[in-house]
Parts: sequence; C-alpha cells; structure tokens
Amino acid sequence: MMLIDTHCHLYSTEFGEEIPEIIERAQKLGVQKFYLPAIDSEVIPAMLDLELAYPNVCFAMMGLHPCSVKENVDEELVIVQDWLHKRNFVAIGEIGLDFYWDKTFVAEQKKAFDLQMNWALVKNKPIVIHTRNAMQETIDMVRPYAKKGLKGIFHCFSGSYESAKQIIDMGFLLGIGGVITYKNAGLPTALDGIGLEHFVLE
Repeated sequence: MMLIDTHCHLYSTEFGEEIPEIIERAQKLGVQKFYLPAIDSEVIPAMLDLELAYPNVCFAMMGLHPCSVKENVDEELVIVQDWLHKRNFVAIGEIGLDFYWDKTFVAEQKKAFDLQMNWALVKNKPIVIHTRNAMQETIDMVRPYAKKGLKGIFHCFSGSYESAKQIIDMGFLLGIGGVITYKNAGLPTALDGIGLEHFVLE
C-alpha cells in the first residue's frame, strides 16, 4: 500500500543534510510521496530545490501562511501570484487564519485568505488550510467558495465533531497528523463515526 504524507515542511533548515535519509526511511515504510506547503517567499527556493531533487516524490504548493501575514503582506501576495502564473503547483497552501499568537493582522489575514481562495478557484486547484483559534471563522469564509466547487484539506484538524461535519458537508477533507496521539487532544471522540474516506494523513 502506498502512503502519501499530505503535509510536510521537509525543506526546513532544521532537517538539513538529513533529508535524503528521512525520505529513504519513509519510503521503506511505505510513504512514497510528500506534499510540501509553502509558508512565505523565504522558503520558496529551498522548497522548489527539494521538489527538483526528488521528481514525482516531492510536490510543491504555493501560498502565504497566515502567520506570515505581516506589514509586507501585499508584497508577499504579489510573489505568490507571480509564481502561480509561472508554473503549475499541486495546491494553494498553506493558507487560512491563525489567531493563536497574534491578532494584530486579523483583517489582513482574512483579506489574504480570501484572495488566495479566489486564485485557487480560478486555477482550479485545491487548497490546504491552516486554522488555529479560528475554526468557525475559517469555515464561514470557505463555505461560499465550496459552493462554487472549491475543494481542499483542513490541515492538522483538531476541532469538534460539529466542525468536522461542517467541513465534510462542504466537500473538504480532514488532515490528521500527530495531534491524534496526544492524550488531551480529544480527537478520537470528535472523529468517532466519521468514515475514513474523509481523512488524509500528515
């Protein structure tokens, strides 16, 4: 059985020279493909280099992470848009809303999220959503686009059963990673009764 890691920042500097070993070890265990979400313009060169080094194994996405939405948001979004015009990407991500650390740029986060969902709809690409402390706001922003045919994944899902149902009803998938192993996550209860066809692994 072939497994796919739908969300990993393998290009991160913390992995450094260990990347070949990590990929080899994962492939021996059945993980054959790795999807690489973007964060901001700084990571793009490393992400694309990794994709180039591992064709048909590593697949790049393009997008602006909500935690990277700062004073220079407009510049960052221009870079994202330019890359989307230059070449094909498997998805637009990771994008969304994050109100956990800082609420200084809430309005800018919403604007960036909305704009990138528009681009995904035009490009007919799925999106990969990052949401933290903003689950219902995120769902409410996604819903109009889902009605127009937008698809994607709610990455690192850690919400309630009710949130999961809303997401599934929109035709989106739930990304499940290491959080499910945490004692206090509550995920096994929240996900009880939801079919496996609604999940992807991260």
